[in-house]
Amino acid sequence: MNLNDLIQLWNHASMKVMDVRHYTVRPRKESYTYPLPTSVFLYAVRGDAQVQVQHIHYTVRSVQLIHGGKGLTLDLLVTDSEFEYYLIYYKAVLALPCRQDIVGLLERSNVFQLPYTFTPQEPISLLYLADKLLKTWNSAEMDALRPFHARTIFHQFVCELLQQMNGQHDSYVKPDLVMQAKRYIYDHYAEPITLEALAAALNYSIPYLSKQFKLSTGQSPIDYLIDVRLNKAQELLSQTDATVQEVAVGVGYMDLSYFIRAFKKHAGCTPGQYKEHRHRKRGSSDNPMTRLRSVLVPSLHPNYNTFISENDYQLVEGEKEQMLKQGTRWKIPMLMLGIALFLGACSGTTNVISGSNGSNSTQSAQQTTEASTQKNESVTQQWPRTYKDGAGRDVVINSEPKKIVVTHFGMMEYFFALDTPPIASTLADRMLSSFETLKPYANMKVKDIGEVTTPDLEMMAELGPDLIVAFAGTHNDVYEDLSKISPVVMINNADWDWSETLRQYAQLIGKEQLAEDYITKLQSLMKETKTKLSTIQDKTVTFLRPTGDGNTFYVLDDSTVNYVYDQANGLGMKTPGTYKLEGDVVSLEGITLLDPDYIFIVDHVEDFDAHMTELNKSKVWKSLKAAKGNHVFPLDVSISTQGPLAIEHTTKQLIRFLTK
Repeated sequence: MNLNDLIQLWNHASMKVMDVRHYTVRPRKESYTYPLPTSVFLYAVRGDAQVQVQHIHYTVRSVQLIHGGKGLTLDLLVTDSEFEYYLIYYKAVLALPCRQDIVGLLERSNVFQLPYTFTPQEPISLLYLADKLLKTWNSAEMDALRPFHARTIFHQFVCELLQQMNGQHDSYVKPDLVMQAKRYIYDHYAEPITLEALAAALNYSIPYLSKQFKLSTGQSPIDYLIDVRLNKAQELLSQTDATVQEVAVGVGYMDLSYFIRAFKKHAGCTPGQYKEHRHRKRGSSDNPMTRLRSVLVPSLHPNYNTFISENDYQLVEGEKEQMLKQGTRWKIPMLMLGIALFLGACSGTTNVISGSNGSNSTQSAQQTTEASTQKNESVTQQWPRTYKDGAGRDVVINSEPKKIVVTHFGMMEYFFALDTPPIASTLADRMLSSFETLKPYANMKVKDIGEVTTPDLEMMAELGPDLIVAFAGTHNDVYEDLSKISPVVMINNADWDWSETLRQYAQLIGKEQLAEDYITKLQSLMKETKTKLSTIQDKTVTFLRPTGDGNTFYVLDDSTVNYVYDQANGLGMKTPGTYKLEGDVVSLEGITLLDPDYIFIVDHVEDFDAHMTELNKSKVWKSLKAAKGNHVFPLDVSISTQGPLAIEHTTKQLIRFLTK
């Protein structure tokens, strides 16, 4: 077969996908026989088999592509191990009108009928397209567009095939593992990628892949993936009007708080700051890319909801209908993630309250220093007082606020700790009835003012608050409307821990001493707990947040439960080691690398028994030390807020379970 003829004819072909199948067949003595009703690509991805197309015999080992035409017979004999493959049935004809030389070429060499085989040097890219084509073909959604969508993917499949054939036609070189890994990362960066999944896709061990990748690039595969994602994020923030949330999802981060921390480390500023700077630099450019929004990145799922600030988002299942009870049934990769709260926010835009000008680019570190100064001054000057908020605005608070509205439910626990319940909060009804940390306050009359990103402004106005507390980044879009109701403080807690956050809220209401008393009390509890747990300080503990598919988890590390592992000021527990895949899911096999002495399943407590029933079906799970020792315990999902009530609850639960 002449490769140039093949490319020429595909260039002039009109294609239609007829069917897409995926098979895994077991060894047997008899062969499988397929009469081919159309032309077909057989793409073998795993196992060995003997394949015969119209008396032409092929020995297939692992990844290989075989083509056959309509009317031919395909015989498949599997004798040793399972054989997995895709069958793509298609029809191709010349698009008319067509040049005579092309018509003549088809008559002389009908490449759509010829049997041939090809071993790709970059098999993963073809595998990705074959699997994508299969899912699209079998999808019940967008039924009218499904054939068109499938044809588009098939074009990509054929194009990739021809490119690889053309490259190998010129030079037959051994497939390069690192190049394949890079290609896989570029093709899948928007999806959850673990080191195990990458190694499995390339059919190499994790140690070998990691070693070869680092020798070639100087980076680990996961570090390379992070760079690819964050570079793409910079591109999207610069060239589109997509929101930070949309960009995060579009480059593979379901945990927005983690995305913003990673981006800040990578670029030196938060995504919000980067976006504002780049768009301001572009000014009033007529660049058509500025009008793109969600074309390049997928829209947020309607249940993907704001938690805390631009840094902190969580998927709340059924937010418009019911509390996040069903959160464990999420689908990977788009419906994922456990709570990651109170970790920071990007700075907002500049505006003025009570006639005071604020800086447009106040950094959170400066804010902390200035706010601490304000705290000391406020001891002698209670009211009025001026607070420089996270958006750089000087907010004048004339008297002690009695009626406070918070635009994020996560703020409630701070005001509860300060004995000043807010009169209203977003998602108040659902969180007060669901979060274990908030249930003691469920009888308090806190009005529910709707969802985080779209609070009910009319209801807020009717309540007549003295002060509204919002998050810089998250609530920038509604700031102007909020400021017409009452003075607004925009909080940026990116560099604050729970104690500093509590102090800052205390400054707003004149309860600095109460904050210090609470901090002292909680620190004493943690110190006492650390002493009680001293007998097991050599034991390791891990906190796992189920993703929802029953076999994968997020490991809550020191960015979420840092107080548990903090030797100086926390509980001093021992981590089983570093296993951070940058916000991606960890399989059961990955958990075996940690193999902790104690495991806490962080989810809705009422779902714990169901989780354990499923996990105990797995031999991998039952091989873990914690499972063998019956040292697996539940923790409510609300502990991930990292607020004072969450820390107190976690501390007490650790005493309860670990001192039995």
